[in-house]
Amino acid sequence: MGLPRAFLGILFLSGTLGLTTSPTRGRLHCYACSFAKPCYPVPTECREDEVCGVSVGTSEQKEEEVIERKGCLPRAQCPLLGRATYWSRSYALRHQCCEQDLCNAAASQRPPSLPLVTLLPLAAMMGWGAHVFL
Repeated sequence: MGLPRAFLGILFLSGTLGLTTSPTRGRLHCYACSFAKPCYPVPTECREDEVCGVSVGTSEQKEEEVIERKGCLPRAQCPLLGRATYWSRSYALRHQCCEQDLCNAAASQRPPSLPLVTLLPLAAMMGWGAHVFL
């Protein structure tokens, strides 16, 4: 008893189109830009041992001053804190890494405060005419 022809056809077609299930690990493509503002990211190819990353630096002199750089980072560097000097000012760096092509496109943002997160869905429901019973 053999496999149905339709099933064999699907297997052949998926192999021909490159839709195999075996994972092949290649080089990632990431966005890259320097600490300069505004950031105009350019797609670039990473090395084999690198992942996409966003490095966010906080000034050691002024807490509210933040810089950001995108690019390829060595995988081992992701969990580590770093340091950078930009325009004669020292910054403490945190790295946010991801392992998909062009996954570092979004700018990092601070998470919204809890009251804002709670009120936004409520405001949206009220705007759509939904009734909320508490």
